[in-house]
Amino acid sequence: MGVDQEVLRQIADHRTGWATDLARTVAEVGMSTTAYLAAAVLCVLFGWVFRAWRPALAAPVAAVLAIGIAEAAKDLIGRARPPQALAELTSTGYAMPSSIGAMTSAAAVPVVLAGLRMGTATGRVLAAVVAAATVGVGVCMVYLGAHWLTDVLAGWALGTAIGLAVYRVIAGPVRHRRVRAFSGR
Repeated sequence: MGVDQEVLRQIADHRTGWATDLARTVAEVGMSTTAYLAAAVLCVLFGWVFRAWRPALAAPVAAVLAIGIAEAAKDLIGRARPPQALAELTSTGYAMPSSIGAMTSAAAVPVVLAGLRMGTATGRVLAAVVAAATVGVGVCMVYLGAHWLTDVLAGWALGTAIGLAVYRVIAGPVRHRRVRAFSGR
């Protein structure tokens, strides 16, 4: 925990009012029922606009699985959260892996993969925005002292693995159709 403590100490020593307000807003909005409903609506819109129903389904399925697995892992690992002296946000329960990190990355992976699979500028922009938002949420959790850096990194790794697995099961691999050449026979 030496690196984690040093990172959080440096962050605590250099927090600014505007950045703390922004991080608090991201945390409050991101963990609200409204945000979860908005995410569900965005999944439906994503599926409809891009005709990508399987990735749109894979995102919430992966998110729910990631939360469940992360919560079970927290109980097994039993790592304490950062001390209140370094925290701007009061959180309860164990810290590792970050459930929010696992959930956001698990939901993001199917959308990012589908965006990249489109092979268009729109798909690449969508993938970049979703990836940046996922990183932003994790950074806010560390900045506010709700999690140690390694909690978020572990959450992202767990969520990414779950997102990839669910995407593979629901959306399937890229399949190329074989075209038989006409041989005249």
